[in-house]
Amino acid sequence: MRFFSAALLSVLVAGTVSAAPAVWTEGPLLKVVPSTPAQIPAPARLTAARNEFESFQIVIRGEAPVSGVRARAGELTGPNGAKFPQANVRLYRQALLDVTTPSGAIGARGRFPDGLIPDVDEVDGETRSAFPFDVPAGEARALWVDVLVPLDAPAGLYTGTIQVSGDGLDATVPVELEVLGFALPSTPTLSTAFRAWPASICLAHTGTPDCGSPDTAMALLSKYARLALDHRISLSNIFILRRDPKDSGVVLGKHGEDWTGFDAAFGPLLNGTAATQLPGAKLTTVEYGWERSPEALASYGKHAREKGFLDRAFDYTADEPPYGGKWEDIAPRAATVRASAPGMRTLVTTDINAATDHKVVDSLDILVPLVNHMDGPSAPFAGNQRPRYEDFVRKGGEVWLYQSCMSHGCSFGGAEAGAAWPSYMVDVPAPRNRAMQWVDFAYGATTELYYETVQTLAGDPWASVFDFSGNGDGTLLYPGKPSKIGGSSEVPVPSLRLKHIRDGVEDYEYLAMLVKLGDAALAEKLARDVVPTAHRISDNPNLILEARRTAGRRIAELSAQAAPTPTGPGTPGSSPPQQEFGPGGEATADGSSSPSASGCSTTGSSSIVAAGLLSLVLVALRRRPLRAGARRRPRQAQ
Repeated sequence: MRFFSAALLSVLVAGTVSAAPAVWTEGPLLKVVPSTPAQIPAPARLTAARNEFESFQIVIRGEAPVSGVRARAGELTGPNGAKFPQANVRLYRQALLDVTTPSGAIGARGRFPDGLIPDVDEVDGETRSAFPFDVPAGEARALWVDVLVPLDAPAGLYTGTIQVSGDGLDATVPVELEVLGFALPSTPTLSTAFRAWPASICLAHTGTPDCGSPDTAMALLSKYARLALDHRISLSNIFILRRDPKDSGVVLGKHGEDWTGFDAAFGPLLNGTAATQLPGAKLTTVEYGWERSPEALASYGKHAREKGFLDRAFDYTADEPPYGGKWEDIAPRAATVRASAPGMRTLVTTDINAATDHKVVDSLDILVPLVNHMDGPSAPFAGNQRPRYEDFVRKGGEVWLYQSCMSHGCSFGGAEAGAAWPSYMVDVPAPRNRAMQWVDFAYGATTELYYETVQTLAGDPWASVFDFSGNGDGTLLYPGKPSKIGGSSEVPVPSLRLKHIRDGVEDYEYLAMLVKLGDAALAEKLARDVVPTAHRISDNPNLILEARRTAGRRIAELSAQAAPTPTGPGTPGSSPPQQEFGPGGEATADGSSSPSASGCSTTGSSSIVAAGLLSLVLVALRRRPLRAGARRRPRQAQ
């Protein structure tokens, strides 16, 4: 059964008929594969808040080959002539990945879209090689279209067009977008700790694990971190710390610390002044990655406190013990961290049962269970496990979540029969790529952790991202080398799955805003509609899209009720100056005026979401920013 998103962007394709190639639009949650059949264009409507991304796809298919395909976006014009800058409408060509080995038990063979080759890249603003391209006879090819609503856009209806041309092809795609009367914050309520191994990035772009010099490394890592921030995730471990005095620009040690280079390279990512499309976006988590000596911890903790990011810092005390660390090492290491760097949190990826059995609960500030261990279909984690964490949360602990290869079946075993977990795999349906953040909300996770985003970059990810029995396990970013994407500079390139994750984080924001504005009951209902349990994720995109649409309408209604009557410039009916959030643009706002979920529910519901709302309240009372992190994933085919 095929699903078309009628809730997205109003697009009606006009152009030549007869033997001309077919051009039509799709919503964001259908993966367009070569065999996707041509469709009759139908109107759809896209709605978005200010400072929110919304996306759709343009598909081209011809019975004969179509060569030299290009696309060009025009302006979106709205109330009283208000305009979106052209830089706020971005076009990408979807590269196909040939999947020969399915992801575990749930993947599929075939060619799937994933890497997004930009027309103009998001980091350096260079024209790249998205266009022109050719469409083989009898096959479909898709463009991805991102629309970023300016932070100061008046609410109302905006219209514009995208022109698609090629050999025997000339089509106009009308675009209609409704801007809602509220804004999303640039730094999301859902924190994330997505990791990116610096050596893999350096190997992909320079051929050496250290990039040849600290300055080159820091410049590349900053680009990756900025792109991630514009997809509402934090690369929590991209920092370079050195002791060698010859490494100018990085922190020095032994006889005193010089943090000048560290602050110059990474300070903008921490304080919201980096050149991002989302104005004021900043990292929500910071993983400690230096020496484990008391002296190094003390120096780091002191600097983090002075620069205002200590409450975002954490020590990855052990990973999946006993496999990635010994249980007996956790308590002494946590004690060293707490004594040397008071305020830095300690984290272990494990569940409350194991932590209790090994008597390490009191040593930890953050527990990160697998999503499979939060609400499984069978023992020992059958049913909702979130209530077991309440005593830990009441004492000040945080609960994060992560997914792993267990969602599709690791090399040592397959996924549970009949289970449908959230998954970040290439060859699974798109709704599973976007479902994890609904699970985060439903089960009260304040942060999502993911173990890696550049796992296969040292090889050729454009040819294969297969690892840990999954296609895309640990790889969400591609190396944008000029030899592959054109242009002259080295940049990161997003995957289609990264766009779905970004949209999921924005979905979480909608739910959190409903809680903040007093309608926790609706937030709970919508979360339950999309995620009945963590292991029952539907492949029907309309569940997510309709829930998001309902939430957006309700937030706009509640925001209008709560806001004073607007007057003067900048209100609907006037035409304020428009901000352009293009690549390399200055960050001019932090989005903090938008409601967040940090403090709020008084609901007494006993459902799975009630624990999540309580968790948000407790974190707010501790005045800690919310965060997130993760590990591995699963499949989809058309």
